Amino acid sequence: MGNNHNNASSSSFESKNKRLRSTSKMSNSEDYTPVEKFDFMEPLGIAEDDETNGLCFNGTYLPEEILLNILSYIPPQNLLALTLVCKTWCNMIKSEPLWMEVHKKRNPSSPRKKLPWYIYYCYHTTDSFKNMLKNGNGQEKFKHWKIISDEGDQFQIENPPKGSDPLPKDVPDFNGKTSCFVTSFYECNKVQEISLKEKRLLRYILNKFMPHIYVSEWMAGRFDCGCVYKLGIRGYNDQYYNYTYEELQSEDTRLRPLFQMSKKVLIDQWQGRAWQKVEILIEEYPKNVAVLVFEHEGQDTQFWKGHYGSKMSGGVVRVVFESIEPLGGTLKETNLRRLYRSDDMDV
Repeated sequence: MGNNHNNASSSSFESKNKRLRSTSKMSNSEDYTPVEKFDFMEPLGIAEDDETNGLCFNGTYLPEEILLNILSYIPPQNLLALTLVCKTWCNMIKSEPLWMEVHKKRNPSSPRKKLPWYIYYCYHTTDSFKNMLKNGNGQEKFKHWKIISDEGDQFQIENPPKGSDPLPKDVPDFNGKTSCFVTSFYECNKVQEISLKEKRLLRYILNKFMPHIYVSEWMAGRFDCGCVYKLGIRGYNDQYYNYTYEELQSEDTRLRPLFQMSKKVLIDQWQGRAWQKVEILIEEYPKNVAVLVFEHEGQDTQFWKGHYGSKMSGGVVRVVFESIEPLGGTLKETNLRRLYRSDDMDV
């Protein structure tokens, strides 16, 4: 790479890599910085006699703009490992212009927004902005779900749905699956707990930028029986882990969620075979959300034995990338030169 990098031994690089890996395992350490106190390191200073390090290859100098374009083709999940190459690469990889270019290549129709690099990193390397809910179609039976009430003839999984239309085709929410959950003649209710405890970067983004949280699910009834369906979402802080689910349902005001929202749908008899999408958008919430609890319930309204209650499938819980406001002002400069001028930015 650059002059100094050529002199570095492979053992030194491996030692840095080991330190990086060990740091990632410190989440349970008492010395680990709490999310609310976490902040990102400023660009590294580069001495004048070292300013071409990382930009010279076999005696040929590559401008930052060209190197940035090359780096933008690397899979996003592999980019941070390259910050160990040298200070120049570290500054470039942790820069807004690089990640805007990465985003543009992978989402060409998405508008370019001047956001901190770590938001783009989180977007492209995690499921937080896509769907954090697991097993939303029952393709893995009831894995990841906690059944709260299972009355009547209990929850069942149908593949394909009986007495209603098939799941709509080409809908990303279903992940190519054709199955659904179905309820019975008394209340059937279950929840999925989405822990953000280990999602430190996401929690930092939630605290600092307050992006919207989007929740949705598809539901249907049967052609011959009425039904009722309810979708809900609740958010809790870290204290959630200190109590049982039953205790959290008590009237104790200390155990109330940070926020909660729900929607209810009632379908009359002979009107239920079509699938419809039920949506919730959380636009405001307190800081330090550590757990999201997705909840759905349903039953039929005519108390018919069997599984004539509401059906549900394709649940989604995600952070809304589009709701994050662009940064004001100009982009930060590296110690070498500005990567892009502000009048080149489409924000």
